[in-house]
Amino acid sequence: MIKHIQLVRIGLVASVLLVIVAIGCSRSDVEPTPYDRKDFTPIAGPPIFPIIFEGKFTVDGKPGPKDQTIYAEFIHGGSQLSKTLKGEYIHVILGPVSVDDLEHGAISFYLGTRNGDRVKAKETWEWNTLSKPTNQVLDLTFPRLPES
Repeated sequence: MIKHIQLVRIGLVASVLLVIVAIGCSRSDVEPTPYDRKDFTPIAGPPIFPIIFEGKFTVDGKPGPKDQTIYAEFIHGGSQLSKTLKGEYIHVILGPVSVDDLEHGAISFYLGTRNGDRVKAKETWEWNTLSKPTNQVLDLTFPRLPES
């Protein structure tokens, strides 16, 4: 009986470790945001609906090139990295994840990567809580391309 209990405990510990490893590996392609998360206070309750941004983008007054990395960020929340089309971007999706995101609500847009050179768009978007996921067309202006 004691050996059976020990085997069950070992099995439970092994199962928990496998779940932790699987979760950790599934997010390995996501770059961390550069913000300090020490003061992070998550939003209570269910997740808030996101905005799905798309629009035209220019670099130094000309239509932006395809295959550029583009993303958006709040203070703590950020979108996944997306790739541009010639002069357009699509699928930049994000919603707030912290109390600071809700209270300060400014979304900024970037070309480049979170850990490398990144160029901020002139435009920002002020967050308003939504009752459903919403598509938003927003044209963006960048002064230059990020360094490779």
